[in-house]
Amino acid sequence: MKTRRVLCAFLILALTATCIFTKDILRAEASQVDTSDLEDKRQDTLDKIKDIKADLNDAKKKISELENSKSSLKSYIGKLDKEANELAAQIQKLNEDIEAKKEEISQAEDDLAQAEATAEKQYADMKKRIQYLYENGNPSYLELFLTSDSMADFLNKSSYAAQMTRYDRNMLEEYVAQKEAVAEKKAELEQEKEDLDLMAETAAEQKKTVDALIQSKTAQIQTYQSQIDSENSNAAGYRDDLTEQEKLLEQIEQQIAAAAAANGQDSDGDGGASGFIWPCPSSRRITSGFGPRKQPTPGASTYHKGIDIGASYGAAILAAAGGRVTTAAYSSSAGNYIVISHGNGLSTVYMHCSALYVSAGQTVSQGQTIAAVGSTGYSTGNHLHFGVIKNGSYVNPTGYVG
Repeated sequence: MKTRRVLCAFLILALTATCIFTKDILRAEASQVDTSDLEDKRQDTLDKIKDIKADLNDAKKKISELENSKSSLKSYIGKLDKEANELAAQIQKLNEDIEAKKEEISQAEDDLAQAEATAEKQYADMKKRIQYLYENGNPSYLELFLTSDSMADFLNKSSYAAQMTRYDRNMLEEYVAQKEAVAEKKAELEQEKEDLDLMAETAAEQKKTVDALIQSKTAQIQTYQSQIDSENSNAAGYRDDLTEQEKLLEQIEQQIAAAAAANGQDSDGDGGASGFIWPCPSSRRITSGFGPRKQPTPGASTYHKGIDIGASYGAAILAAAGGRVTTAAYSSSAGNYIVISHGNGLSTVYMHCSALYVSAGQTVSQGQTIAAVGSTGYSTGNHLHFGVIKNGSYVNPTGYVG
């Protein structure tokens, strides 16, 4: 009987231990499943962030290309405007020359009319004198000799008659030559005017072509601007999506930290909740404390979820405690940043790094160099933003690093 009681007690204890052990296994498996789901969500969010950044970069590239094309087109239109202005000035000058040439032609016509009138008058006068000599007879040299009082008188009379005839002939020839010179000058002026008209017409056609090209290129610029506006709108949408995904990633990181606390996971490395070290050995200067503050730069938070440690560019950033890297990525607000889970519901955050030396899933030890100080993301200068997450909420880091 006593043996049976002992055996029963042993069986009861064995069954109780088995139940407890089974519950622990089931609880652990359930917790592991939950953490795995969060890790999957985190990776899915990181993939979406990566895709959004790729789309955003494509949009920025298109905007840059369109802006360059638009700038080149504006430069070309500037050259066309200059050419059009030069053509307009040329046309104005040609029109002024044409008007001046018209005045010269008009004057030449007046001079030609005057020369023709003078030549006609000289010809009429000469005809009258010839007619007079003809009607009154043309005395021979014998008659002049017989009627002359002396030899000198004879020479005078005969010389006078010859001089009159020669004078009339010379004057007529002179007036005719003058008339022909004026006519030739008028013809030259008319040819020059015709050439100017042709040049003005050609310049006007060129200006018409340039004006049409300017109008076409201006319309093309408007098309480029419409495309730029569209791409800017797309980029703005991508930025909004990126902000939402980064917020979601931050929430998931906090959930992972909380899940780690609920699972009772221990640190995979040295250190622990009570043994954090200062994460930036080159500087202990805190430039912004934990809690409410004025917004230091557009996009930055007005409630500071960590402390800012001012340090030189490239200065070493150390793991405050050992643990597992849950995030090593980039966001527009945090820049290059790292999250390390230390167990016991605690995680540390390192933001605005210039370089990251570890990757997600990697186990790090306390004091290991994990990154370098920088000014990426929303930042006004080189510094390390150091944060501590406890059970999914940010707490004052100075309670852990002194």
